[in-house]
Amino acid sequence: MYTVQEICKNGEPVPLTTDGQLRVVFIGTGSAFAKRRRQSNILIIQGKHHVLIDCGTQGPLALNDIGLSVLKVRTYLPTHSHADHIGGLEEVALMNRYTPNAGKPQMIVLRDYQDSLWSKSLSGGAEFCEANQGRPLQLADFFEILRPDTTQVEGRKFWSYKHGPLDIVIMRTRHFPDTAVSVDESQWCCGIMVNRRVWISGDTMFDRDYPLRFGTLAEVMFHDCQLFFGGVHASYQELMTLPDDVRAKMFLYHYGDNWDKPDTWVNDSDDFSGDPVKDGFLGWTRQQVAYDFP
Repeated sequence: MYTVQEICKNGEPVPLTTDGQLRVVFIGTGSAFAKRRRQSNILIIQGKHHVLIDCGTQGPLALNDIGLSVLKVRTYLPTHSHADHIGGLEEVALMNRYTPNAGKPQMIVLRDYQDSLWSKSLSGGAEFCEANQGRPLQLADFFEILRPDTTQVEGRKFWSYKHGPLDIVIMRTRHFPDTAVSVDESQWCCGIMVNRRVWISGDTMFDRDYPLRFGTLAEVMFHDCQLFFGGVHASYQELMTLPDDVRAKMFLYHYGDNWDKPDTWVNDSDDFSGDPVKDGFLGWTRQQVAYDFP
C-alpha cells in the first residue's frame, strides 16, 4: 500500500535517499507546453539509489523547486526525444563536465536509442565544445552509460536495469508519429515499471492492451493524459473506456494547464465529469509530493 507524503517542508531539499522504501516524486506533472505544473519528469528513489526519469526543458528549474540541481542528481533515464523529456539534458551534460569536481553522471539507455539521442538531439550543442583525442565529443564523454539487458515479462520481450534496489523494466510505447499503428513503426519511446509495483506509462497514444497488461501486475499506475481527443497522447475520453478495476489503480499525469477547469474541455455529450476521482481514477498526479511504497 502506498502513502502520499508532503516534502520540501520549511524549504528543505528532497533527500536523494530513503530508509528503504520506494519513493516516487513527480517534479512536474504538466504536458509539453504546460506552464503551471512544469513538465512530467519523475524522480525515483530507494535506499541510496535514485534515477530521474526524463529531464525536460523545465527539468533543471523543477529540480531547483525542490532544492536540487543537475549536479546533485547522478542517474538519468530518458524515455524519448521530445524537448519536455530531454530538453534539460544538455545542461546536465555541460554543467557536470565543466563544473570542477562534479564528475560524470550516469545514464540508463539502450544502444539503439543512445545513437539517435546523441546524433539527432544532443550533439548539436555539445559535441564541438572541445576535441577529445582529435575527435568530437560523444555521449559517453558526458555520461557513464548503463546498459539495460533484455528480459521477459509474462512471455513478452522488454528490457531491465537493476540499479541497487531499483528494478526498472523498460517497455516500448506507440507515441509518435501519429500515423504509427505499432511500436515497430514508432520512434523510440518507452514507459517503465519499477520493482514490479509502480507502472508509469510514458508518453503513448491510447493503446488499450498496454494498461490492461500491466494493470494485473502493478499496485499503482500513472498514465499520461491529454484533455482532448486525437494526436499522440491518450485522451481522458479514451482512458474512461478502461475497465473500472484498471482505472481504480490509476493516477493521471501529463495534463494541460486547464486540468482544473473541466468546463473548458468536457463536452455536454461526454459521459464523465472531468473530476478523475468521481470518474473512477485515483486522481490527478500531484506535483512535489512523495508517493511512498513501503
